[in-house]
Formats: sequence, C-alpha cells, structure tokens
Amino acid sequence: MLRRFALEQDVARRVSAAKALMEEKGLGAILIPARGAPGMMGMAQYFTNLNLWAGPAWVVLTADDPEPALLIWSSYGAEWNRQEATTSWVENPDPDTYGRVLEIVAGATTKLKKVGIEHIPTHWTVGDMERAKAELDGREFVDITKELDAMRSIKSHFEIEHFYDLGRMTKEAFDIFEHVARPGVRAWEAASAAEEHLRANGMIWGRSKYSMDLRPYTIPTTVEREFTQDDKILFELVYASELGYWIEMTAFYTFEPLDAELQAQIDAHEKVIEACAYELRDGNPIGRISEVSNATWEELGFEVATEPLPSGAPPGKHTPNCHSIGLDESDGPSSWFTPSELLKTNMVISFHPSTRLKGDRAFLVSDNYLVTQNGGVRLSPLNWTHKVIGD
Repeated sequence: MLRRFALEQDVARRVSAAKALMEEKGLGAILIPARGAPGMMGMAQYFTNLNLWAGPAWVVLTADDPEPALLIWSSYGAEWNRQEATTSWVENPDPDTYGRVLEIVAGATTKLKKVGIEHIPTHWTVGDMERAKAELDGREFVDITKELDAMRSIKSHFEIEHFYDLGRMTKEAFDIFEHVARPGVRAWEAASAAEEHLRANGMIWGRSKYSMDLRPYTIPTTVEREFTQDDKILFELVYASELGYWIEMTAFYTFEPLDAELQAQIDAHEKVIEACAYELRDGNPIGRISEVSNATWEELGFEVATEPLPSGAPPGKHTPNCHSIGLDESDGPSSWFTPSELLKTNMVISFHPSTRLKGDRAFLVSDNYLVTQNGGVRLSPLNWTHKVIGD
C-alpha cells in the first residue's frame, strides 16, 4: 500500500466533504485553530496532516482555494510541516501569523460573509475570538462543531486499516511488557520497554500508566516503584500513531493466580465486555453501553457504586464507558457527554465498559472497537483480559 499516496487521497476526500458543507451552509471560509498539545490539534490535522510540538497554528479552508492554508507560528514547525503536511500551502508569517490568518479569511468572505468555526470553548482563546470579530467586521460566525465531528467520527477504509495496524503494534508492546515485568523490576522500566517499541514504530504523543490498588484510576508510578510478587497490575498505554491516531489499551496482570473473589470479578468483566460490544451497533444510542454495563454487573450479582464522585459522574461511572476516537482521544459521541447520539457504522470507539463497583473497585480494561451493523469488532489481536506473567 502506498501509505503517503493513500493518506493524500483520504485527506483530499475530507477537504471535498468540508467544501460540500461550506456550500450547504453558505460559508466563505472555515477557520480552525490548533495548539501543540494532545487533544488540541486533531481537527486541523484531519484536513492537513498537521504536526505540532508547541505553539499555535491555524488552518483555513476557503470556497475557492483547492488546498487548505496552514499557517504556523513556529518557523521550525513550518519546516517540519512542509515535509509532513498534505497541503502545499504552508506559511510562517512573521511577526503576526494570526493577522495573516485573518487576512486570508477576510479575502475569502467578501461575498459569502459566513465563517465556520468549531470547538469554541476548548480550542479558541478569548483574544483570538475578539480579534477575529473586530477585524472581520460584518461577518457571521457559524458554529459547525457538530457537523465536523460527525464527518470525522465516521472512519474511512484507509483510517480503519491504520487502526488495525495501531492495534497490532500496541499489542506487541504489551508482549514486550510481559517479557520485562518481574518482581524486583521497576514498573517504570517495564513500561519504558513497551513504549520503546511504540516509539520505534513512529508514535510521538503518549504515556504509560498503572493502577495497582484494584481501583480503576491509572496514573504514572514513581520512578523507583518496583513490582512485588503479590502486585495486581492494571497497565495502560495511551498513544498516538505517526499519523496522529489514538489508541487506549489496558490489560490486567498478576504474578500469581487470582483468588476466587478476583477471578469472579474478572470472569464477570469479560461477560460485561461481550454484552456491551454486542450493543456497538449502527443506530444504538451510545449511552446504551453504560446502561448495559451497569445492568450486566448487577445481573451477575455485583453491587454498582452509587456514591457520587467529585467529577459528577453518573452512578457506577468513573470515566465514559466509550467514546469516538481518532485524531483526538475523543472526536465525536461519548457515552457520558452525549449519551443520546447514535452510533454509526465505521465509527471507531475507545471502548472500556468499566463500571465502578462498591468499594471503588473496577478494572479499566480498554481497546479500540469498530462499530458495525452487527456489533463491535475489536481492532487489535489482544484477546484476553487477565494474564499471569510467567505462566
């Protein structure tokens, strides 16, 4: 497969879809801000293959220009993206990059005076918004977040194939973790061995995390923390590929067989995963996954936690049970934030139906799944939940 050519073809399809949206809504331009941080550049990356390490950038799609404009604050960032971006229109205007951005938008909206903008609460600074309104006087700003998220949450064949590759590489990293992790070995060392494999395969953003207290909350360990024989290890890798696509994969390890109580919880958890994966079907509301997770745990004889968390989570929840994932860790519907939104065929879902049980216990077991008409399909070859290291 011609990876670069396939990427360019796929991005061209996305740009064409955005232009069709512009025509439908009478937009002269779409203005997308980005920042060099996870979760802050996925939309801009979707239309340009933008890569940022620090500082701001902006993408402008216009009705008349065949390629998006990519304007970057950093001169080094501009050079990087002249190599990586799928658009040939890459600028590094000095000293006022944003002024040049607004100049392009102004020129594109002399007739169609509507500007499409997205993710206003999270991606826009107050200063940028105020300046845009002042310098683009007479233009109407139209929030098209929902339309753009709907567009990018349905993955193309190119994207789905890449997600399969990402799942395979991450499963290989878990294999390496199993080989290194032993009592007396630092948890940091075992995680680093797994991350080395991901980095060697081009992944840039990411982190490893643990929970070792039977609670679901995964966090980095201290550097000196060593594994012990009786550790209960929930290990998680959250990484983005060389093309920017995210995966959250988690599994549970011990060095000894589980006692009867924990084995019963793991056995039940696997049944919950299967029940919830069956519901990852076209037309189901994404919030149904949370309902099925809680109900299945209760049917299996477990007590769901009802005491509230500071986050205001629903009963039994500590994180969304599933959410659309792509060039951002969450790029569309979420079982927590938008429970009534419908699942669609070829959405890729970060799937972790981890109900919080009485005593604040849960295993945040996760992977990416593909939504189909017949239920969710796991996008990695990792086909187990718990493993005894050394067996």
